[in-house]
Amino acid sequence: MLLSAKQLLTELIDYAGLFPPAELPMEDAIRQFARYARDQDQWMLGKFVVPVSRLDELEPHIGLFSQAQPLHLSAIGYRCRSSAECLELLNGSLARIRSFHADAQDAAVIDTLDLPVPPIPVQGQLLTAVGAETAGAGLRTFCEFTYALDSHWESNMLEAIHQLAIYNAASEAKLGLKLRTGGLSAEAFPAPEQVALVLQACRDSAVSLKFTAGLHHPIRMHRTEVSAKMHGFLNVFIAGLLAHAHGLDRKRITEIVEDEDPNHFRFTDDGLEWNAFSIPTAEIQRYREKALTVYGSCSFDEPRDELRELYKLERRS
Repeated sequence: MLLSAKQLLTELIDYAGLFPPAELPMEDAIRQFARYARDQDQWMLGKFVVPVSRLDELEPHIGLFSQAQPLHLSAIGYRCRSSAECLELLNGSLARIRSFHADAQDAAVIDTLDLPVPPIPVQGQLLTAVGAETAGAGLRTFCEFTYALDSHWESNMLEAIHQLAIYNAASEAKLGLKLRTGGLSAEAFPAPEQVALVLQACRDSAVSLKFTAGLHHPIRMHRTEVSAKMHGFLNVFIAGLLAHAHGLDRKRITEIVEDEDPNHFRFTDDGLEWNAFSIPTAEIQRYREKALTVYGSCSFDEPRDELRELYKLERRS
């Protein structure tokens, strides 16, 4: 495979089979993940996404894994309505994670936490407490700010990213942002301009990003099941990579996010290209690690099968 594709796609997809629209039972989802982990494409597979509230259901299936081949998990915390409730639930989640690790005996490890933040003005004290508690537990933490996609969304999101940047500048333990890029209906999808705003703001603020929901397909396209255009994961990640590499403005980033022509996105021997912009292979891994991490998908088959169809990646050497 071309090295540029390998660098972009390695451990890109966290498997979220428990979540809609797949919404598999725990046993089916974890057995599916175990099969993927032994598949020829396992190198594209990230972590198994599980709510902290469902760790009890997961424990009986830890035997599918071992210390030699452990189960890597990304946990999702509880939704809350206030800072006080957020911290109370977080403390309970961390206690549950510690108990889970003790029972799993190195056959499973949770090293990432996605934490829903209450839909109120962001408070620096809350982020400081979250950062300290989760870093002490050895967790890389991403905050999810759930704001209505209305006229206030832009100012709310920019303020949230600004507060994350202030916290990160003062702390060794960094907090990232989790952006929801879709859902089960048209109303759940942010516009390309909104995705571009977050990509630009996180770049300028040095805040790492992960994505969830709606990124089933490599390239942006209209889908009848949601009566809307769904964002492409290549669009989003390549837009973010090129934004970092070239200092692109929001307008140009938006053009990449909303581009529906797969011929404009190219893997080469030297790097990735979108139209006249490119990024060397050597830089892709660096930005993936620190800035554009992963995305969650309830399907692992759909993204990789469509990639094969578009780019015949498995035929290159």
